[in-house]
Amino acid sequence: MIKQNFELHTAMISELLSLIVHVGDISSLKLDPGDDSYLLMDTIVNKLPLIIESTGQLRGLGSGIAAKKKLTPEEKIQLIILTGMVQSAINDVSGHRNEFVSPYLNELLQPYILDHFTATKLLLEILKNDIIDAKTIHIQSGEFYRISTNAIDSGFKLYDVESPRLNSLLVERIHELSKKKQYVIGFALIVILFIFYLFSAFYESIIRTVFLLKKASLQFSRGDLSTRIDLQIQDELQHVGHAFNTMVDAFSDMMEERRRYEEKIEYHAYYDALTGLPNRILFNDRLKIALSDAHGSGKLLAVIFLDLDRFKVFNDTLGHETGDLLLKAVTERLTESLRQGDTISRMGGDEFLFLLPEIGGISQARIVAEKVINQLKMPFKINSHELFISASLGISMYPYDGDEIGILVKNADIAMYAAKNQGRNNYRFYNREMNIKAEKTLQMENSLRRALEREEFLLYYQPRFDLVSEKITGVEALIRWKHPDIGFVPPADFIPLAEEMGLIIPIGEWVLRTACIQHKAWLTKMTSPVSLSVNISAFQFQDSDFLDTVKRVLEEVSIEPHLLELELTESVVMNNGEMTIVKLKQLKELGIKISIDDFGTGFSSLNYLKHFPIDSLKIDRSFIKDIPMAPKDTAITKTIIALGRRLHLRVIAEGVETKEQLAFLSSRRCNEVQGYLISRPLPPDEVFGLLEGNRVTKEKLVVSGG
Repeated sequence: MIKQNFELHTAMISELLSLIVHVGDISSLKLDPGDDSYLLMDTIVNKLPLIIESTGQLRGLGSGIAAKKKLTPEEKIQLIILTGMVQSAINDVSGHRNEFVSPYLNELLQPYILDHFTATKLLLEILKNDIIDAKTIHIQSGEFYRISTNAIDSGFKLYDVESPRLNSLLVERIHELSKKKQYVIGFALIVILFIFYLFSAFYESIIRTVFLLKKASLQFSRGDLSTRIDLQIQDELQHVGHAFNTMVDAFSDMMEERRRYEEKIEYHAYYDALTGLPNRILFNDRLKIALSDAHGSGKLLAVIFLDLDRFKVFNDTLGHETGDLLLKAVTERLTESLRQGDTISRMGGDEFLFLLPEIGGISQARIVAEKVINQLKMPFKINSHELFISASLGISMYPYDGDEIGILVKNADIAMYAAKNQGRNNYRFYNREMNIKAEKTLQMENSLRRALEREEFLLYYQPRFDLVSEKITGVEALIRWKHPDIGFVPPADFIPLAEEMGLIIPIGEWVLRTACIQHKAWLTKMTSPVSLSVNISAFQFQDSDFLDTVKRVLEEVSIEPHLLELELTESVVMNNGEMTIVKLKQLKELGIKISIDDFGTGFSSLNYLKHFPIDSLKIDRSFIKDIPMAPKDTAITKTIIALGRRLHLRVIAEGVETKEQLAFLSSRRCNEVQGYLISRPLPPDEVFGLLEGNRVTKEKLVVSGG
């Protein structure tokens, strides 16, 4: 009966706290509070009720433990969660000291805040040292009850002092808003009257001008090129008449423009439209002539392949317009690095080719390469951005590295990739070992092409633990490649290669189908269903057949759509927003859930959370690994969890590895966690062993985690 009463009391307090928070939210929205009223409301509505209630639970639970001198694992979990919640809230309350705009409030409230902070910190230290971490509990029940009561009383005192001040501030704010409302209504009436006056004044002039334009347009459409409009007005419509006259004049210049256009087409056949540099066709013509001259004279020539480092980051982040301006600025500097008679050509994108004919030797090619690198060291000022960019260069020499156009360019390209792999912002001369490495990459590509048909891919599954139900409620499918010769290949090595080769679409379909089949097999043996999440790459999602593929897999496997969750990165959903919204809505119509993976690490806008049909957010492991010790990561994690709760989205934390991280996430009401503290990615049979009896519990995680 005591346990039932305690549970009913806890549930009642939880509902009361939710009501208080809701009332506080509504009040803050309606009253638009100032800094002081915001701080007081945050303390009274959000923090103090939580601290006092949690402290009361700690008093009851701790007094009982001190009386019986014994701490059970369940009680330890409750104490850790409650102390985490109190610690976080009391730190926020203490942080309000000296933040009030009013000196009077600072002077009035600081002693009460300090007393409450001191009393509560003393209680938390006694809990940690004498009960939670103590091997033997020595503290007396009465002493612990007294210390807890003191902390609670100090909270009520602070509450009693702050409540009247908050009421006064809110009354003042309401009065101010009422006056503003009157000003706004008066201003709106003035604007409406002014607009009506403008409409009446210009209506007749506009109608008359429209009829003149209509008449002139009909004459022009019948072939009368002498048609002109003479508008005797002095407003913007006069510009419309001038524009019409200009259009008629321009029509007579059409043939001349056509001739210039034909010249431009001929120009673009040999030159790059953006930079004005020779294109590949003209470069190959000049290289062919240079090779013929070098063969006859016995002189050397060099071909340099240049690729800008991280250019795609600038292009995707700042936009193609900024990227084009950056390419033009780079072209100017590269041109300054050339000798008389050298050629620089743009191959497309951020790739350039240099031709250095009649070069004295390797040392001269080295000088040009170093000059190019030095030219790019200074920052580029594009619009309002200061950009730093570097380049990787590969150099091939005639006749040492080839005597044909294709071979020289290919070997320079291979050398460029060697420079990029060596750390970028440098240059490399071609050698045969590079070709061997390129062949190994080609072999890896060939192996990857056959890996699917040879059934070399495997799926591992990592469980997701629900902090409310304290059960495994889902698994994430993760692909593994077991190469027959070299063993397991890390996904970071073969996934980018598969995307570059265009194999990610069939591989992604295999992952989706295989994971669904395995999930279906598990469900036939389980009483409680679990969800399945599958990662979707940008190439898969953008594929025109993606939606049909998902439908086909659902029909073939007969899996419940609501148990399937597709994980997309921020960059995927932000690319081509209109198309993405349509495709996501179509997936939602099928009953599938959508999750944003690695949330917070992209360069996108939070605006998509409002428009896109999303079900959950996954906090990236980079924010989780250092909490709760890292203040910035802790603040970001709190914000994401609060954002998800406000938007009614589930929040999943990835990379949870310690009990401290688990306690923090539980105290902030994160929905689910995933990481090595729960389980590593496991083969299907081992995962089913966990799912079958739901053998992972929060008690085991807290007792054995870390």
